[in-house]
Amino acid sequence: MTTQITGIPVSPGLATAPALIIRNAPPTFDRTPIAEGEAAAETDRLKAALGASAEQLTTIMERVRAKVGEEQAAIFEGHLMILEDEELAEALIEKIREQRYNAPAAVEAVSEEHASALEQLDDEYLRARAVDMRDLARRVILNCLGVTPTSLSTIDSDVVLVADDLSPSQTAVLDPARVKAIITEKGNRTSHTAIMAASMEIPAVVGAPAALSSIKEGDMVAVNAEDNVILVNPTAEELGGFAERIRAFEQERLELAALRDLPAETTDGVHIKLAANVGSPDDARPAVEKGAEGVGLYRVEFLFMERAESPNEEEQYQAFKSVVEAMNGQPVVIRTLDVGGDKDLPYLALPDEENPFLGCRGIRLCFERPREFRAQLRALLRAGLHGDVRIMAPMISSLDEVRGLRQALKEAAESLEADGVKYAKDMPLGIMVETPAAALLAQHFIKEVDFFSIGTNDLTQYTLAVDRMNTRIADLYEPLSPAVLQAMKLTVDAARNAGKGICVCGQMAGDVRSALLLIGMGVKELSMSAVHIPRIKKAVREHRLTELRDLAERVLSLPTAAEVKAELAKQT
Repeated sequence: MTTQITGIPVSPGLATAPALIIRNAPPTFDRTPIAEGEAAAETDRLKAALGASAEQLTTIMERVRAKVGEEQAAIFEGHLMILEDEELAEALIEKIREQRYNAPAAVEAVSEEHASALEQLDDEYLRARAVDMRDLARRVILNCLGVTPTSLSTIDSDVVLVADDLSPSQTAVLDPARVKAIITEKGNRTSHTAIMAASMEIPAVVGAPAALSSIKEGDMVAVNAEDNVILVNPTAEELGGFAERIRAFEQERLELAALRDLPAETTDGVHIKLAANVGSPDDARPAVEKGAEGVGLYRVEFLFMERAESPNEEEQYQAFKSVVEAMNGQPVVIRTLDVGGDKDLPYLALPDEENPFLGCRGIRLCFERPREFRAQLRALLRAGLHGDVRIMAPMISSLDEVRGLRQALKEAAESLEADGVKYAKDMPLGIMVETPAAALLAQHFIKEVDFFSIGTNDLTQYTLAVDRMNTRIADLYEPLSPAVLQAMKLTVDAARNAGKGICVCGQMAGDVRSALLLIGMGVKELSMSAVHIPRIKKAVREHRLTELRDLAERVLSLPTAAEVKAELAKQT
């Protein structure tokens, strides 16, 4: 009998193959405290393990660079940077010398402190880095024990990998010719496993909690990472249907690739700008390859991750400059630091808050830390010399914050002037509309900024008063809620009436049905993960703007999300 399970599709495609179960059991070792005279030997053991781990990661990094590309190789450059971090080394040695931990126990304790802190963050991308930290710790611990970490590079038959989770280093060595799909119980859209799988074009579904209990070694598994369907031991008829869908998917992939250099233009001649959301300089090249017309959202948080202190002005400038130059004159919208409250970083040492979702985050934290904020604004102004750079601030809820932002930018420019440092003048300044306050007062906000960008994820969360990370009320988090759509319409109308730019950069932008609705509402710029650009472009080129306007008019009159979805389903 066929069993069906679901998860979170993170890398598109379809595949069928027998299951190979991967169980990553934690290393076992003695945690008995060491004797007082053994600290030197344990320290040497630790250093040897760190050195062996660095050699292994360098080999993996070079293999990934040659096989997949610079973007994915950068994941392991980050791991190497952690191994070389002096503060981390000091923390490990302190555990050995002061608290009498043996080497593997010290690595376990320190890495778990960092991983647990990352897991508490609201930001999905930052939270996913806990897996990276544990992957690295596992490698170092095994090397402390004199055990060479096992590799999945030797798989020699067609399989669907099924695991609790896969580490980035495990995913990096997979052979796409043999590994037809990946299913994991843990993970999310921004985990490095998801990123690696998408880059290697391996269909993947993560966050499938029933995977290991539903699938046994050798079971035939059919994975549809397009429609979020996993069939375990499908019938011959179901397998035949999958084979047909696989042929159709491969044909569609060829058709989408052929659209790369064509404009995203409706059948009645209206151009829709499709930009990319990026999280690091290494994301820029794949965005260009997918046909992105610029960067609609550059999240700078990656610069602040996996390090012991905030990056300085020069480090930030170099990172911003890299993205700007990679986009070859296309506009790059850079969002100022969006952490704080529920998105803590260990070295920020922020106080606990009773309700962090409504706490000191985004622009509020930046104003609290003027020295660090000025360094970032100076870096942004300097990066503006290298292309079309636009600054955008998150979590805006009052005009006072906009005015404070302009004043901070003015003071940063004056400080560069005083230092004799060249910078770009009159850079466009925009805000993220992600609070109901910003949407309700959009007609006033637009008079004091150059553009809006709607962050649909947080706007949905705040409009509906639903924590999008709370699984108990996950069914209440609905971006297609009429209340959320009306908030967006207020924002879009305010920008259009003022003749200023309006972009949507949340997850809705990368969903075909939602994107078509947004275009009908008057949005002419969408920013999304680069992998979604070809499919959105195809949809745009198949519709008239006039029909999408009619669709939006019908949808905006509906009172429930269910009715909205039913109406959108008719259109596509």
